Amino acid sequence: MKLQEAVSRIIAALNDAGLEFMLVGSFSSMYYSFPRSTTDADFVIGKSDWDAQALAKSLGNEFKFDPQLSFETFGGSVKNEIQIEGTPFRIELFRLTDQPFDRARFDRRRKVALGGDEVWIPTPEDVILQKLTLSRPKDQEDILGVIAVNHGTLDREYLDQWAEQLGLTEELAAAWQLATERS
Repeated sequence: MKLQEAVSRIIAALNDAGLEFMLVGSFSSMYYSFPRSTTDADFVIGKSDWDAQALAKSLGNEFKFDPQLSFETFGGSVKNEIQIEGTPFRIELFRLTDQPFDRARFDRRRKVALGGDEVWIPTPEDVILQKLTLSRPKDQEDILGVIAVNHGTLDREYLDQWAEQLGLTEELAAAWQLATERS
């Protein structure tokens, strides 16, 4: 099974379960910038009390749900992990936190066509801000790509407001300068 097929099956299962969600991480940054390799897909689920066992059962045996919730140190969220049998692919299902930025980016999400599916993803501004908070090497490249491709249409006031609230003003300014110099 290819990762895109697994993502499509997760999207269908989440929709069938009536769960609000958004696809985040590398898939959302690639939507707004450039393709890159990845072995995982990350989703944020809009409610914390959904039935993980029912979702696992609806997906079938190819999807190996880790029944143990794990804690994400960067965002303070809890998540379920799913391994796709016989592949290096992994799906992470994060619970939406009560943090103001998490709520704002979830409320601002938009529905797009991606890989043959309609799916909710964060706005490009929220992709940039979330990746600035994580600040891993691949996140840095994703940030530069999203800014380079979209800098003429990004809501700079929104970006600056949240960057200040998140303590990321200098990081945003540096990324903006580097990305716009490259483009």
